[in-house]
Amino acid sequence: MDDIQESTQAGTIAALKAERDQLLTLLKALPDISFVLDAEGRYVKVIGGANEAMYASGKSLEGYTLADALPPAVAEACLTHVQQALRTGEMQTLEYQLCVADVTLLPPSVRDNDHHQAEQWFEGRALPLPSYDHSKPVVLWVAVNITPRKQVEQYWREAAYTDPLTGIANRRALFEQAEHEIERAHRHHRPLSLLVLDIDHFKTINTQYGHAQGDEALRQFTQCCARLLRDTDFMGRIGGEEFVMLLPETDQLGAEQLGARIVEAIPTLDVPGMNNEHRMTVSIGAATRLEGEGFEDLLVRADDALSTAKRSGRNRLRVDQAATR
Repeated sequence: MDDIQESTQAGTIAALKAERDQLLTLLKALPDISFVLDAEGRYVKVIGGANEAMYASGKSLEGYTLADALPPAVAEACLTHVQQALRTGEMQTLEYQLCVADVTLLPPSVRDNDHHQAEQWFEGRALPLPSYDHSKPVVLWVAVNITPRKQVEQYWREAAYTDPLTGIANRRALFEQAEHEIERAHRHHRPLSLLVLDIDHFKTINTQYGHAQGDEALRQFTQCCARLLRDTDFMGRIGGEEFVMLLPETDQLGAEQLGARIVEAIPTLDVPGMNNEHRMTVSIGAATRLEGEGFEDLLVRADDALSTAKRSGRNRLRVDQAATR
């Protein structure tokens, strides 16, 4: 009877080892790199990563811990997910950014490779391996390089908030940023001003020179305005030839000074294909936020000031005077 039990146990062990070897062979052939990590975050085995364009060889990590190899924040997050997978018995996933050049235990020949200097995105999938032959509980950590996916997501995210012609914020982005700036100004009792800009007689430019030249005029207008803004200012296109500037930490005088500089600068632009006699000009309305005022009301006051500028002959700035009343 003992011989039969020993034979059965031996057969079971052999079957488990064969299964493990098959799994390891399969993992080696996969494009994604995998790690066997124990409960302390130690690299027990590094497997796979056949896609050399996406992964660096991690063999030199074996025997070391996550804390030895990775930047502290990444190592801590990975270890937390390893231990959570072991505690729950369920797969855990984690998205993290990592520059291969920052993995200090990799050979210099790997870290100095130009391809590995850029930060990349990975999705780590930690799954317990209860039958793995090791002194401590382990997980299989599959690191999937998701950088291409993240780049596509970033492209569409930017497309959703960017005006495709001028490259600045679109109406949606402008309004979201405005709500943020309104809330910040309210919370800290800081000034916030707004400029609404409208290119004068823009339809005439399109009619006389064509839409291609009109598009170029819009781009040059945007670039000229952007050169006059601070890093903290925010400009968006909210309509065909209508733009809005958010000016944090700017009182009425500051808004008036910036608006005057823009009115002065726009006619100096040389748009290719347009006659020198035809110079772009801009009308601007300015308003400074009143205590407790929301973005919609502030925008209405700046727009009213813009209408006054147009009625007064265009190519000028008009400031809403509510803040001084």
